[in-house]
Amino acid sequence: MTLEEITARGHEALEAGQWAQARAAFEEALVGTGSAGALAGLGDALFFLGEVGESVRCRERAYAASRRAGNMPEAIDSAVWLCLVYGMSLGNEAAARGWLARAESMADPDDGLTQAWVDYCAALLATDVHSCRDLIERALATSQELGDPDLAVCALAERGVLLVKDGEVQAGLRCVDEAMASALGGDGTTFYTVVMASCSMLTVCDLLSDLGRATQWSQAADDYMRAYGCPYLYAQCRLVHGRVLLLTGHWAEADEELRRAAAGTRGVFPGMFHQAIASLAELRLRQGRFDESRALIEGIGTPVEASLVAAGLALRNNEPAVAVALAERWLRSESINSDAVAPPLHAGGQRTSLETAGARGLLVEAHLAAGNPAAAAAAAEYLATLDGGTGEVRLLSAHAALAKGRVAAAEGRQETATVYFEDALTWFGRLELPLEAARTRLELARALAQGQPALAVSEARSALSALDKLGASHDADVAAALLRSWGAGGRSVPREAGILTRREQEILRLLVEGYSNPEIAGQLFISSKTVAHHVSNVLEKLGLRNRAEAAAYAARLDSA
Repeated sequence: MTLEEITARGHEALEAGQWAQARAAFEEALVGTGSAGALAGLGDALFFLGEVGESVRCRERAYAASRRAGNMPEAIDSAVWLCLVYGMSLGNEAAARGWLARAESMADPDDGLTQAWVDYCAALLATDVHSCRDLIERALATSQELGDPDLAVCALAERGVLLVKDGEVQAGLRCVDEAMASALGGDGTTFYTVVMASCSMLTVCDLLSDLGRATQWSQAADDYMRAYGCPYLYAQCRLVHGRVLLLTGHWAEADEELRRAAAGTRGVFPGMFHQAIASLAELRLRQGRFDESRALIEGIGTPVEASLVAAGLALRNNEPAVAVALAERWLRSESINSDAVAPPLHAGGQRTSLETAGARGLLVEAHLAAGNPAAAAAAAEYLATLDGGTGEVRLLSAHAALAKGRVAAAEGRQETATVYFEDALTWFGRLELPLEAARTRLELARALAQGQPALAVSEARSALSALDKLGASHDADVAAALLRSWGAGGRSVPREAGILTRREQEILRLLVEGYSNPEIAGQLFISSKTVAHHVSNVLEKLGLRNRAEAAAYAARLDSA
């Protein structure tokens, strides 16, 4: 069989989504040769198999081989590919910009389509909104004029991202939805088109915390996923997917996705690895597993991207001044864009309103805890000024209302606080942010306590039920304690084993088997102090007094 025939077999396997067969064919084609086409094909197969580092090396060799052969179109194709993968999977902005510059240098100004692909990559790396918009619109117009369906889909999706970041939410969502429909409908000619459109869609869902849209498109992509696998292949997009799940309360799925993101970036992509670990630490913080959260961020040296988690831990540890300093550190780093975790992909730079609003809301909470209501009021007013009120989904509106409600409550203006809390609760509910909604409901209960005690108890019980269901153990305990302080009782029934966290279920299993705390610590590679904390949580959640009762409880479950 000739080299051309073997290479053609590899491309047929790629088109069928048979990544392993494609790899084997291209590796066979490369025996004794340095074919640029076979190297590029092998790089594609390895990328879809998850071997990103090796795929990059193949593509770099393909670029060099194309240059030696004088095949500029193939060389530019490899340079564009390397720009995207270095930026979106490796978190290496310098390399991404370097490969973009290489593509720009090689591109023929008279080759409109090649120039359009270069414009598209330049838009992904641009931070100036106006120049970014010009680049995207130019790439989109050229792709439509010259008939490149892959670029047309990718550029349309990025136009959507840019519009959402610029406050034109509905117009942006329309572009992203159209791009996803086009990609999954087969308008593109490569799998990368689906990957890029899916990544743009997830970016918008992260900006808007719109799990519903992400879930609906994942369901629409079922056939694609069964045939070719998950399209969220870029490390950056996997992180986004994990964060969408985290913020919207799908914590088991978030844990799994973020662990995969951490495993895939450990030792290879430090910035994205840190972000994955910081997100896992945030998940532990939300679950009330403070020791584990702290251990995670300390394990990566508490970089700036973990400052918000560290601030939350400080606040829970009654160190409000530390929390203020850490929150302000994160906000400063965000404003000057220093020590970026990843390059500013997608179009228009990284501007995640949910993180910014959450950070400023945390700052308000910390100032109040530190006994500085004036600083809290100033921070809340500033947060309110950031709310442009555009679009139907207003994350800043929700956080600003919660912050102003907390300030009003601290100043004794309970009626005003009630109005703010009710507004915040409405917005958090629409955004499907269950933890924020439950915390707001608890603040509302406190504001109602004097004037409408019966309603306050009802709101607190609703908050407790939501927090128990979510698995937010610390917040649930706060709600239960508040109810007890009002003489309304805490939980009407003990929490069931089904809402124990995964780690607590592991602890319960080992506890029932007779392991001591030090033995459990050895089995799970955690400290004895952490084990003791988990054992206490398990017994409290189940309404049990000791290990013997835990063993009897487990036996009842087994016999049920």
